[in-house]
Amino acid sequence: MKKQDHINLNPYPLKLYGNASGTNQILAQKVAKLLKNKLAPCSYKIFKNGEFLVHHAESVRDRDVYVIFQPRFGDKEILSYDLDECESLVFALKQGEPARITVVMPCLPYARQDRPSNHREPVLSQKIPMRLQIAGAYRLVVLQLHNPSSYNAHPNTIPMVDVNTNELLLKHIRSKNFNLKKFKIVAPDLGAAPSCRKIAQQLGIPGNIVIINKFRDPKKINHNEITEVIGDPKGFNCIMPDDIADTCGTAVKCLKTLKENGALDVYFSATHAILSGDAVKNLNDASFSGIWFTDSCLSEENRLKIKKLEIISTAKLIAQVIDNLHNGNSVTELWHNSK
Repeated sequence: MKKQDHINLNPYPLKLYGNASGTNQILAQKVAKLLKNKLAPCSYKIFKNGEFLVHHAESVRDRDVYVIFQPRFGDKEILSYDLDECESLVFALKQGEPARITVVMPCLPYARQDRPSNHREPVLSQKIPMRLQIAGAYRLVVLQLHNPSSYNAHPNTIPMVDVNTNELLLKHIRSKNFNLKKFKIVAPDLGAAPSCRKIAQQLGIPGNIVIINKFRDPKKINHNEITEVIGDPKGFNCIMPDDIADTCGTAVKCLKTLKENGALDVYFSATHAILSGDAVKNLNDASFSGIWFTDSCLSEENRLKIKKLEIISTAKLIAQVIDNLHNGNSVTELWHNSK
């Protein structure tokens, strides 16, 4: 962050919170340290009947509050419990009369349920923003939203800041000193093609694109079939960026297809490493030359289990976003003005 960024232009002091229960606070603590701040304490109690009580332990009156919350994935009960915890903390904070409350949720649950695949299916991508709005949140910050256009269809919910993380990946790739002319950027599906094409352009290899087209049966969960490969990966190394790594079945199928078509080394990257089911086993059994995940939702347990894993930290970017929002500066300039 630039020197002038640390000048407090907001009359309301900054107040930071992490997960009230104390789980998944590593990223929040890193962000707080970069902002030369600390996470404010919370009181958290669980009752025998399954209910819990969460509230802030210090005054938040006229404070600019940021809740850096990372829900745990992989278990529906844990995820639902964590989302209830976040909503309850925001509700408690709102009663403390802060100037505003911003929730920073790096990986947004239900983001992929952005359109109905079958008759009568709900669009649940708005579920979390609507709940947080009712609880009292002023704004929601997320990293690399699965489908940004889906949120624009619901203008009545709280504002959402969708933070682009491509610059983090670009910086990581450049640090490798690869001969990029021998690389191709692989879009794992048609929806990822525009983003992957932009990454290739920023790396100076605009024509080095491969797109893998797949068919996903709406009646089956976590299942797809590859139908065609657009472009020729033969004799090239490949980098396959994706926004979400869930069971990693798609990534492994794409790897196999690329190898069958003559690709050399294949690197897999994802912003949100949810890693449910047999994801860790799928990754370790696959012949990826490297696996690059951010820490948006990567659990410490999975971090230690995955071979060839390199972590791309999002802490500095999140700290810059909070700093700019707090002081009324542009957020998109953080990646639009990057070289």
